[in-house]
Amino acid sequence: MTYLEQLEVIKTIPIREGDTKVIQCPFCGGLKKLSISKVDGQLKWYCFRASCNGKGIYQGKRSLQAAKNYLANAVQKKTREPKPIPSITTPARNHQPALDYLDQNNSLEAYEAGYIDVRYAPAEDRVLFCTDSGAVGRSLKKYGPKWLSYGVLEEGIHVGNGSIAVLVEDTPSACSVSRLNGLVGVALLGTRVSSCLKKALTRYDACYLVLDKDASSKSINISRSIDKSLLIRFTTEDLKHLSVNQLVEVLDNEF
Repeated sequence: MTYLEQLEVIKTIPIREGDTKVIQCPFCGGLKKLSISKVDGQLKWYCFRASCNGKGIYQGKRSLQAAKNYLANAVQKKTREPKPIPSITTPARNHQPALDYLDQNNSLEAYEAGYIDVRYAPAEDRVLFCTDSGAVGRSLKKYGPKWLSYGVLEEGIHVGNGSIAVLVEDTPSACSVSRLNGLVGVALLGTRVSSCLKKALTRYDACYLVLDKDASSKSINISRSIDKSLLIRFTTEDLKHLSVNQLVEVLDNEF
């Protein structure tokens, strides 16, 4: 599909000035694959699927609000362009070092149970924990950044099957928690609590937040921004390295 043909389709998608949304791609049909934003009248769209050529930029006319922002020198800050998921990946089971990493971090059971889609990106030598709209990648190298984010992950990463959520810092910890019957590990992937994450958590009957004791003030701030009923648990241990019994102890033996 040509740029002009894509633009005609993009113009039919309702989006307000300053907004960014992730929707089903109208070009390849991928669910939650197309990111579209409108900042200072400029439309940007990009499909995360490597096989899709859906992408482009269009500088349209400024809306009344965008013009007011421009005249007041208050143009909305452009959101950081999502990093696309590597174009060449393979299931983690096809790469032994990837399986070894999952096993060493109590994530293998979640992968084998189908709770999380894990792939390996050979060009980057990374283990990718994937969702429909993005992924986080853990490097297997001994140098460079350990973690990178791809696509859009505003809801965090949910791993497991159950009605009780346990909010943790990273995805391997979420995988570790999913070994407990009835619990879903939710990787926050940072301290920012988006409206999308809050909405996603409403599907659960109860939510726990488990973070390191050194991050206690951060825990309280996060809990207040999510829900006053959120149950906070502190630990000095790394959840991805705990046994099932040790995880239960962290959660005060309530399960």
